[in-house]
Amino acid sequence: MRIACPHCHERAMTRTSKRPVPVFYEVYAQCTNPRCGWGGKIQVEFVTTTSPSRLPNPDVNIPVEPASRRLLLEQLAER
Repeated sequence: MRIACPHCHERAMTRTSKRPVPVFYEVYAQCTNPRCGWGGKIQVEFVTTTSPSRLPNPDVNIPVEPASRRLLLEQLAER
């Protein structure tokens, strides 16, 4: 994933990240443009599932996207 600085739109580099829970990251980023110098925290969250995992973690619950859910239910009904 390419992250662009919200101010100058140049590339922002990840400096460090934390993962407090399996579906959420806090990413600390820094703009690579020395004239800008912006730094900040970006939040990344897994919000929907479009394709279920073949190795599901029982501690992780990411809702299935409605369109994907319909498709999966149709596929199950065909069996």
